[in-house]
Amino acid sequence: MRMPRLKIQDRSVFYHLYNRVAGEPDFFPFGDKEKEFFIRLLHKLDRLYSIKVVSYQIMSNHFHLVVHAPENSPSPEEVCRRYEAYHEGKRRMTPSDPRCKLWIARVRDISWYMQTLQQSFTRWFNRTRRMRRRGSLWADRFKHTILGDSQAVWECCKYVEMNAVRAGIVESPADYRFCSFGMWTNTGYHPFAINVKDALFPSIQGFYPFRNLDELYASMRNTFSRTQKSHMHGDEDLSVFVTYLDRRVRFWVDGLIIGTQLFIEDLLTKHRIMPSRSARRTSCTKTRSPARNDLDLCVFKQLRCV
Repeated sequence: MRMPRLKIQDRSVFYHLYNRVAGEPDFFPFGDKEKEFFIRLLHKLDRLYSIKVVSYQIMSNHFHLVVHAPENSPSPEEVCRRYEAYHEGKRRMTPSDPRCKLWIARVRDISWYMQTLQQSFTRWFNRTRRMRRRGSLWADRFKHTILGDSQAVWECCKYVEMNAVRAGIVESPADYRFCSFGMWTNTGYHPFAINVKDALFPSIQGFYPFRNLDELYASMRNTFSRTQKSHMHGDEDLSVFVTYLDRRVRFWVDGLIIGTQLFIEDLLTKHRIMPSRSARRTSCTKTRSPARNDLDLCVFKQLRCV
């Protein structure tokens, strides 16, 4: 039985979104062409949805996104403009159209966003294979983690950008062109620069002393250059949650909420989620930040009932 997806509706929030393809672990169906199309699709969806991508990583059999969902939906006029821009003028919609009311709620909803993204990519993928293919491409419903504060957002962005390094594909994220940091390095311009300026930068500016995007980039670059390759690449369930960049930390993809203990407790109380035998809450200490002293992040993980 699927649990209802926890989404925040009364405030702006960042999410880590993640999914992988169906098949065996050694099945890698995405080459350069598929990854490039996926990124183009992200840019296309940026026209329709008010959800803003601030970091992405497209791998050979999975992807990671860090996105921002605003507190308020756009006006009916803005929704119609977005709808027509997405369809390149081939479809029209007016504020009085009954569809407009539906799309007002959809444009900031991560479930609708991911449905459009994954279905659009699957249709293109199936259509472009040499052998006729049908059916779902993805293994299951997408996973999402709520990022509850500035530190959680910033650390998750860096963790996502390091994914190709952890996989042993490149030595630095700057060398991988299918992640936002790699594109930023190679072109000198973040592929979603407007989203970073409008959503990411304001959210972390009070927590980290970045005065502009150049300083944000320099901090990320310096963090990556200081990160040493670790011999620990397993999926062990760490008892202490530290924001390692050179190894996989399961909480970033398996955790339901990551943030301060106060944020998590408030959210659980508001949504009436109580830890029980089917849930686990792990407190994680001494998460190191390059800009401040040792800080604490906590994770809440909702376990599946078997």
